[in-house]
Amino acid sequence: MKNKDKIILSKILTYILEIEEFIKGYSKEKFENDRKTINACVFNLSQISK
Repeated sequence: MKNKDKIILSKILTYILEIEEFIKGYSKEKFENDRKTINACVFNLSQISK
């Protein structure tokens, strides 16, 4: 695996772990009503798709 690929995969993993941290302990209802958390998760997901 190329070094560039390892860097990309590392960043993707970081974004995923951040999302998990943001929503830890949240119910679906709590998440749906927390706009800041939704925006933070969407931002991280958008970074993965780049």
